[in-house]
Amino acid sequence: MRAQRDAPTRSESTHIFHLMKSADDARLEAIFRAVFELPEAQDVTTVRQISEKKWDSLAHAMLVAAIESEFSLSIDIAEALEMTSFEAARLVIAEKLA
Repeated sequence: MRAQRDAPTRSESTHIFHLMKSADDARLEAIFRAVFELPEAQDVTTVRQISEKKWDSLAHAMLVAAIESEFSLSIDIAEALEMTSFEAARLVIAEKLA
C-alpha cells in the first residue's frame, strides 16, 4: 500500500503538469467547485482536506465518484485515500491517464 500524500513533490508537480492537459485541470477544478461548493473567486488548487470545512467522508466519496465518472477511471481505495488535496487528486488522475 502506498503512503498517503498530501501534496506532490516539486518533481511530481512538474511531471503532472506535462501529463494533464489544461482541459483536464478545468474539469477537475469544476468537480472540486461542485463537490465543495466553492466560489469562483477561490483558488481551487490550494484546497486541502485538512483545511476545507466541507470535506468530510461523504464529500470525499462524492469527490472520488465524480472524478471516476468525469475521467472514466476506476480509483482504488488506496488511491482514494491519497487524494487529500487538489494537487494530490491531480497526481492520482495524471498517473491513471499516463
